[in-house]
Parts: sequence; structure tokens; C-alpha cells
Amino acid sequence: MLGEYYLNDLVKRKLFLADPWYQLIFRMLNSIDHDFRGGKILEVGCGLGGFCIKMAKEGANVIGLDVSSNALRKAKNLARGSQVKSRVDFVVGDAHFLPFKNQFNEVVVCSETLEHVSNYEKVFGELVRVLNKAGYLCVTVPNILSTLFFEEVVLLMKGQPHYVRKTANVEEEHIFHIFKVKRLFQREDLEIIRIQSTDFLHLPPTIRKISKIDYYLRVLSDRIESFLEARRSVLRLFGANIGVLAKKR
Repeated sequence: MLGEYYLNDLVKRKLFLADPWYQLIFRMLNSIDHDFRGGKILEVGCGLGGFCIKMAKEGANVIGLDVSSNALRKAKNLARGSQVKSRVDFVVGDAHFLPFKNQFNEVVVCSETLEHVSNYEKVFGELVRVLNKAGYLCVTVPNILSTLFFEEVVLLMKGQPHYVRKTANVEEEHIFHIFKVKRLFQREDLEIIRIQSTDFLHLPPTIRKISKIDYYLRVLSDRIESFLEARRSVLRLFGANIGVLAKKR
């Protein structure tokens, strides 16, 4: 029963972009002077397509790619119901071998996906390859140097390799932190425009719901994030999710 409840809640979060990393993506994209109407946007690891549908509603031409054909069937139905079918397309594909030409997109987004792939460096290289010159790349990954650390410890105690084989279909999830993420972007000679993190009081969604403190944690976490960001404190990079917005030279 709890598993079914969690799954339903997870789907709702994906559809309405309630997850903190998607809110971080919107804040970063809104921070640049760029008109996305009519532009080409690619999301790699789009899942149910909530982000793609939202950007299509704002006038962008969007492609969502995911390895799950089941998720994309649902995404197509949602796009049809949202009256944006003509501006959004969904493609089943492997992020290691993106089926697009070089410099094909003006904006590429990849949110909470690199930790699930077998070779995150190859996938990152593909994200850069299909991005236009002067185009924007926006990536988020989980940050081990945060309260997420305690969740990782619990998963390891439960036998994380078995957990991720079942849920993400990989042998083990990659662990990221701010230094590793910076090296990834610098290796591809990308101009980093903004680095930010979010979710400073991370707890697993099931615990948040059961304890009925989800709303209060979100409010307090948002206040912490705003406080640290306004003061450009180094602590602003220690939220549970790191976001990087960069420009291709």
C-alpha cells in the first residue's frame, strides 16, 4: 500500500514539476536574457515530459528523450491533452548515443539523469555535441556533500547495488559533488554562467509525507537557499541538488 502511494505521489511530482531540481532549472534559465519562443530545446531523461510540455506552452519547440518507452507513451498523451502536440516530440533513445546532429539544439537540459547512466562522461559529451555554439546547457545532479549523505548511507546499508538495479537498471548510481561537477564542465571548455544548489533540508519523500512536515521543510529550505544565495556564501553549494548553467563557447 505504501509503495503504491509513493508511486502515485512521485508521478504527480514529476508532472507538476514539484521536485526542487526542476524549480532550480527554471530559476537558472530565467536568470539569462534569452527568448525561448521558437527555439529548439532538448531534454535528455525527460520521463513523463512535464518540463517539455511546460516549455512548449511557452512557445519553444521541444524534444524529450528517454530510455523508457512506457514513460514516453504517457508523455505523448499528456502533450496531446495539453494542446501542445505540434511543438513537442518525444523520442525513445539512449543518452550515450543521442540521435541528433552536431549543434542541433539551442538549449539542452539534463536533470537528475547523469547519476543513473553507465558512463556519465560519455553522456555529458553527447549533451555538449548536440548543443549549438553559444547555446545553453543546464544540468542538475544529486550532491553527496549535503543532507543527502545520510540517505545514501541508508541505501548502502540496504544494499544499494540491488536497489539501483531494480529501480534504475544500472549496477550502481554515480555519486556527485561540486568539485566533480565543475571538472566535468571545465573539461568540455564550457563557460559556466551560474552554479547553485537547492533542497538544503533533504529527506526522502516518503518520510516527508508520513511525518507531515513536507511543507515546513520546503519553506525553511527555500529561506536558507535565498539567504545563502544573497550573500554568495560558499554554503550555497551544499544543497541536495546541484544545478549548473553553462554556455558553449
